[in-house]
Amino acid sequence: MAYTNDSMTSKDSIVVVGAGFVGLATATFLAVKRHKVIAVDKNPYTVEGLSRGQLHFHEPLLARKLKAVIKSGHLTVSAPTRQHYEKASLIIVAIDSADQNTWHMKLTAFERMAAWIGGVPRRKRCLVALKSTNVLGLAERFRELLDRMPHGDRVDLVVNPEFLREGHAYEDTARPWRVVIGAREPQASAKLVRLYRTLYAKSTPIITTDWRSAELIKLAANLYLSHRLAFINEIAQYAHIEGLDIEKIKEGIGHDPRIGRGYFEPGLGFGGSCLPKDCHLINSRETGQKFVFQTAETALAVNDCVLDTLIEDLRKKLGSFKGKKIAILGIAFKPETDDTRGSQAVKLAIKLKRRGARLAIHDPYLVGAEKVFEGNLSLQDDLKETLRGASAIVIGTAHEGFLRLRPAMVASLVRGKTVADRFRILNRQTWMKHGFVFI
Repeated sequence: MAYTNDSMTSKDSIVVVGAGFVGLATATFLAVKRHKVIAVDKNPYTVEGLSRGQLHFHEPLLARKLKAVIKSGHLTVSAPTRQHYEKASLIIVAIDSADQNTWHMKLTAFERMAAWIGGVPRRKRCLVALKSTNVLGLAERFRELLDRMPHGDRVDLVVNPEFLREGHAYEDTARPWRVVIGAREPQASAKLVRLYRTLYAKSTPIITTDWRSAELIKLAANLYLSHRLAFINEIAQYAHIEGLDIEKIKEGIGHDPRIGRGYFEPGLGFGGSCLPKDCHLINSRETGQKFVFQTAETALAVNDCVLDTLIEDLRKKLGSFKGKKIAILGIAFKPETDDTRGSQAVKLAIKLKRRGARLAIHDPYLVGAEKVFEGNLSLQDDLKETLRGASAIVIGTAHEGFLRLRPAMVASLVRGKTVADRFRILNRQTWMKHGFVFI
């Protein structure tokens, strides 16, 4: 297998497969750096909107950068074609990696990707970077799939996991805390290392390793974050039961520099498209792995208990849920986003609905949307109508806008003054002066 030391230039064609958070943030950043980038996606509606510079999810900085690079012509959005794969010097794979219902890898999607990439002739070698989160051993499986194709031997493969925070996708792409590149042969990663050295500050750590170690770095990082959130939520549950001061408890724990105070906020548990998925994927058996990460199972179990405890607290206060209106404020999985994938608030709403509650759900980032399809949950645009006649209020997402809720206005609309605010974003003393009771 021959390798060259040619550096990638702005004339080389880069194809990014998948126009989600990761793919678009990556493609846009490379285009901002004046590389010629083609983002491909199989959804024609997504392609049409992006070609006009219209982002289909809430990421303000990414939206502005996207418009600029579409206008400049450095980024093109298209359906995938044979020509794209033939001409690409670098193909970055950023497709959805797991089914949110079964938590299994979408292996058929990667099989099709390998067939596309390895099935076309090319004049020079192509580097494929797997940026999608992988089960341990997926790169080996992908390599086998490439090798079955007539031109797969012209393709080099690296694992290059992403570490983006939703809501900060572009910022984290442009200024990463670290870059991880895994390869079977050290020479295979050299081209990507050289590219990143032209994009990032010299102080940015670039870690080169083997495929499976790179896969584990990504999964283990999210497993640690999941455990951190599971831990502080369990501590918060006990503090709530015993009437203890969780804010001081967090402060007292977090001042230890070995622990720290970041990413240490209790709420409804962890959700989203990454942490729960990766806790499942790290124990996947799809590539023959037999080792069991007990910490992943513990984090998921603690996470489930958070919602069950909240529901029981509501039941004790309201009695039967049947026919009772419960206003849920916020349904996205994290503040200042419109993403409901894996949302704990969605799971809570489904559990309450099954128990007979009448739900009224409002999220300021989903105004105009009729429903959340998981659980067939209807949404309301009007906040006041969401609150009117409610027996209880649940803060489902700690959106900053809810800090500005006026308790006097809310008191004039609701039927009952029970509030569940596990995020502690509301000023309890002020709300209690208006008769509200926090559970």
